[in-house]
Amino acid sequence: MVAAVGLSLHANSASGQQPSMKEGLVGTWIVVSWEQKKNDGTTLRQFGENPAGMAMFDAGGRYIITVMRSDRAKYKSNALWQGTPEENEATANGTQTYFGTYTVNEADRSIAIHVEGSSFPNWNGSDQKRFVTITGDQLTLTIRPPSGESVDVTWKRPK
Repeated sequence: MVAAVGLSLHANSASGQQPSMKEGLVGTWIVVSWEQKKNDGTTLRQFGENPAGMAMFDAGGRYIITVMRSDRAKYKSNALWQGTPEENEATANGTQTYFGTYTVNEADRSIAIHVEGSSFPNWNGSDQKRFVTITGDQLTLTIRPPSGESVDVTWKRPK
């Protein structure tokens, strides 16, 4: 009986070793790719082949996500607020940042995010859903808008 109890405790502690999705999500992630799969079968990489960015999720339910093109040209003026209309447009079209709060749904492997602020003002105050896949040091957040298209943003843990 002692052996059976010992095996049972060992099995329970081994299964307890698996982190929850939230535990696996918490921390810092570096973007690897951002790909939108269009309904016509094509793939759009809005932030280029080598996007730059970071996502941070804290244990208290707050997050920040930022992704941008790594190939954006520098402003000729070298002044933060003095870009030309073309430079400002390239920055706006090549950058996405948003932050707020999140809750985890372990059952369907998703997070519900509340956007408090975004570089795309239409998202301010919105609630959205991201499906989560964590494999080792890789995280994929999948957005499935009603259009039927999907966006996969893949991240890795920094070394």
